[in-house]
Amino acid sequence: MEEKRSSIITRKDILILQKLLEDGRASSSSISKEIDLGREIVNYRIKRLIKENLIVKFVPKLNDDILGYNEYIILLKLNLEDELARDRFIKEQIGNKYLVWIIKSNSGWDLLVRLYAESLEEFKNKLSEILENYSTVLANYYTIIGSSEIKETERQAVSRRIFDQEPQADDKGKDFRLLKKTELINLDDKDKQILKLLEVDGRTQYKEIAKVLNISSDTVKYRIDKMLSQGIIENFEPVINFNKLGLFQYAIIVKFSFLSAEEERKAHRFFLEEEQIIKVVKSLGLHEYFLNVVSQENLYVQKFKEYMRKSFEGKIEKCEIFSLD
Repeated sequence: MEEKRSSIITRKDILILQKLLEDGRASSSSISKEIDLGREIVNYRIKRLIKENLIVKFVPKLNDDILGYNEYIILLKLNLEDELARDRFIKEQIGNKYLVWIIKSNSGWDLLVRLYAESLEEFKNKLSEILENYSTVLANYYTIIGSSEIKETERQAVSRRIFDQEPQADDKGKDFRLLKKTELINLDDKDKQILKLLEVDGRTQYKEIAKVLNISSDTVKYRIDKMLSQGIIENFEPVINFNKLGLFQYAIIVKFSFLSAEEERKAHRFFLEEEQIIKVVKSLGLHEYFLNVVSQENLYVQKFKEYMRKSFEGKIEKCEIFSLD
């Protein structure tokens, strides 16, 4: 078994990260007061965590049930045979507004993009923008349209594995049987524009958003606060690179040829009960799932693959595993 990799995080970083997980938009000043550490030190350490790619980016966690949005996951394969050119190009993509992860896989996928869209038309526009950005080096792409989020426990995984804290009972993974569509809320154009800017960087300051949209900072703050109170934005959170914390992180795509209702419940139950699986998104109209896995040992994904094939013999069309970096 491959040894656990060393972590770059320090005790002071942990204190800061705890506060950012509670509120990804918390200012350096407010964090400074709560943990008794200088504001400049807090600001420096947040920038360091981003530079070291421990924090990949800050994003608003949207309630897509209320918004009627779908989540889209896109895998990109680059046409760069020279390894140095490929690595250099990928490094330049860190900070791209849609890019979430760099992928290491034998299947050739290089980048993973995740975005929200309220309609197929909006998604096509965003996809066209992405494909245009990579047009000179793009070899192929693959899209998963998420119809429902079955599980999301990234913050709880951080609590257990970094802070040595047990998650609260009401914080545990969502049970797919309890997921219900709620009454949709329609946003006006200004709210949608604010969300698009926050999707690029969840910590974008009010004054920066105000300047782009030609409105006042107070108006921006009011609208963001309102979306939070309405539950449209559930929270702002950092996307954590667990590899930098000495853990192994993977993306898995599982596609079944067909599942009966009982088999689907069996698969969902397994996804929910496995602590190493921290995110599950079901594809629209297909028995296909996107999973995010975090484990202390790299052999877990092979055990996962063996379990799936034994439990759903003859039903697995695809089971691709990608290392995330």
